[in-house]
Amino acid sequence: MKISLLVLLGGLLFSTAGLADYSDGLAAYRAQEYGTALSAWLPLAAQGDPAAQASLAVMFYEGKGVPQDYAKAALWMRKSADQGGAAAQLFLGSMYFDGKGVPKDDAQAVIWYRKAAGQGSVQAYDLLGTMYYHGGVGVERAPVIAVAWFRQAADHGDAVGQFNLGICYENGVGVPKDIEQALAWYRQAATQGYVVALHDLGQRYKEGRTVTQNMVIAYAYYDIALRVSNDVKGLKLRDDIGDQLSPEQLSRARGLSAAWAIGRPLPEN
Repeated sequence: MKISLLVLLGGLLFSTAGLADYSDGLAAYRAQEYGTALSAWLPLAAQGDPAAQASLAVMFYEGKGVPQDYAKAALWMRKSADQGGAAAQLFLGSMYFDGKGVPKDDAQAVIWYRKAAGQGSVQAYDLLGTMYYHGGVGVERAPVIAVAWFRQAADHGDAVGQFNLGICYENGVGVPKDIEQALAWYRQAATQGYVVALHDLGQRYKEGRTVTQNMVIAYAYYDIALRVSNDVKGLKLRDDIGDQLSPEQLSRARGLSAAWAIGRPLPEN
């Protein structure tokens, strides 16, 4: 369960000392000036600053500005996580899950994900939901608990949580089976530009699966996926649909895609 390092860095807003120095290091890191970032963060980390400790951990994890060393990354991340940073707790959980820098320990991963979730980490909601959905990875399978975690993420506007909640409704896992609820959550996720949801809905409209077949809307969903992610994989799928459309239908499909924006759903039919 990989946690985005830039997401982690973006979430480190709990620096307790030398905020200007920390911000200088963050700017340098983003500019790939890793030596400058290291010079800014190392003294702060040694003084116990949790944001600098987690950021230093990222450098060791990535091997940027320092030799890659997962054990040192885990050491610094643990120092930060022990001070209560949700982003560090989330990342430390992923290190236990992956067995990087620490022995693989799914139970420890769950502990740290729960700590992060307790502080409102939406990504932790998603990870815990996934673990309870499948079971056997640090927790027993518990669909109702999985739904509760996915719903927390979805209610916070998280597209991954919305899509996963849709899966639960479509399959009747942890909730009564309800395809209309499932589609509503899939559409919410797609409205945010979540490529998995855009592809899923595109395929549904292409096949007429759980929705009325509509090749115009199918094309539009795949075209939007290409726009938001430069998704080469979806290019052939979109063009295969386009080959089946009349010039008027193709024009309408492209118009739907061009008019789409984050927060603006496509028509259902």
